[in-house]
Amino acid sequence: MQKTLSSLALIALMAASAPAAALYSTIPNPLPPNVVSVGYEATSTAEFGELIQFVGGTRSVSSATVVMSDWALASDYDSHSAGFNQLLTLNIYNVGAGDTVGTLIVSETVNAFIPWRPEASAGCGTAWMAADGHCYNGLATEVTFDLPNLKVSGPVIYGLAFDTTHYGANPTGQPGPYESLNFGLVQTSPSVGSDPLPGTAYWNTTYGGFYTDGGAGGVGIFRQDTEWSYSGAIEFDGTAPEPATLTLLGVGLIGLAFVRRRVRR
Repeated sequence: MQKTLSSLALIALMAASAPAAALYSTIPNPLPPNVVSVGYEATSTAEFGELIQFVGGTRSVSSATVVMSDWALASDYDSHSAGFNQLLTLNIYNVGAGDTVGTLIVSETVNAFIPWRPEASAGCGTAWMAADGHCYNGLATEVTFDLPNLKVSGPVIYGLAFDTTHYGANPTGQPGPYESLNFGLVQTSPSVGSDPLPGTAYWNTTYGGFYTDGGAGGVGIFRQDTEWSYSGAIEFDGTAPEPATLTLLGVGLIGLAFVRRRVRR
């Protein structure tokens, strides 16, 4: 009888678990050697992101992956290392009135390892030549954030933030490879999930001229900007209960209740 109880309990636990899958994604598959990008030091940027909608209804978001484009060379910094470490912060916000940036839901920081961009190749000027025969100024690499299984049902605004020499929440004041680190962008629609505000980005730059409104809405704050043909290269993964899973879970629990009644007798 104990074996029957354990078996049914295992069925119930297995039914309650579902493999993580993409809930929103704009990352190209396969990932190319490099992508278009926004340089934070070059554009006086502290944070950049977008308003997005996950696929389906309520979801449990467990991780996010961003594409970074590194233009820094080992020969300019440390030729004995394979790359450098950079603190990156992913912020997720509620959507406020009028699609403004609402309250912060969660903020996760990782100490990401960023590989050096290959040295310049013959025939590419200052760029490098990838295996596809094309020249690139940067090297695309993915960085993953673990999230605390956020339960999300509606749209959210995400923002990727990090410090450079002169910009960010805590500028370093010192030159470093982060001056050549960019957030990857894509020009395609999401392959999973949706973009409720196409052509719109959310941006914190201290240079008003970069905003479409010339900075009239404020500078140095994370706010909506328009007339964008690119969006961030990012993927959010997680799970959601499926009808079949819930049914199986219910059958398992009913079976457990039936067996327990028999045991009491």
